[in-house]
Amino acid sequence: MPLELRPGAGETLDSVCGGEVRVLQSRRGYRFTLDPVLLAHFAVYEAGAVRGRLMDLGTGCGIIPLILARRLGCGSITGLELQPRLFSLAERNVHLNRCEREVSLVRGDMRCVDRLFPKAGFSYVLCNPPYRAREQGRSSTDMEKALARHEISCELRDVARSAAYLLRGRGSFCVVYPASRLSELMAVLHAAKLEPRTARMVHSRAGRPAKLVLMHAVKGAPTGLTVLPPLVIHADDEQAFSREVSAMVE
Repeated sequence: MPLELRPGAGETLDSVCGGEVRVLQSRRGYRFTLDPVLLAHFAVYEAGAVRGRLMDLGTGCGIIPLILARRLGCGSITGLELQPRLFSLAERNVHLNRCEREVSLVRGDMRCVDRLFPKAGFSYVLCNPPYRAREQGRSSTDMEKALARHEISCELRDVARSAAYLLRGRGSFCVVYPASRLSELMAVLHAAKLEPRTARMVHSRAGRPAKLVLMHAVKGAPTGLTVLPPLVIHADDEQAFSREVSAMVE
């Protein structure tokens, strides 16, 4: 049966990257934010994720693989997603964007990657994981949102262990995470033998505290972290993106 490539009831059709990437997503369920857009560009331009097999853990509607394939010229990308409705959206979005050759999808739990994929089969692993601890704040009453935002189905250490299993020696792991949890992120990466190599703090505006960190870690690498100049999301104008971010989304 052919996939429906038009938005159905309760769905929207949105675009990013100057219209190069079109995305079907739920109007009320989990919707992608700017974070995966930043992560995809960081992985390519800072971690060199252009050649070799790439894995996106918790791909959601498929936004990261689509940006990698359509905007950034990557191939051989696999997206892993646990939730059935998001997996279905990702399937439709891959066909909508004609990325069947570049992107393959697997439905499954990232905590069980050893049952789904061979060890050390990927050069790059990306993840935009749940940011909030299970007990932190109010969990969304929509389970799709709750699973995507809170550490219900997986925790940060699960993500790191899965990435370490999937990566070949000296393979790269790229993640976006709250700046407030940076020390935890560093500790978890060290424990998984994923050495932090490059970090970039993300600020909503210049002069304000960082909200996010983009981190590139390498499996089995020696110690030595480079902190890049900060990435500022908004320019002086209250609504406008900075020039760098505009180049990613427009």
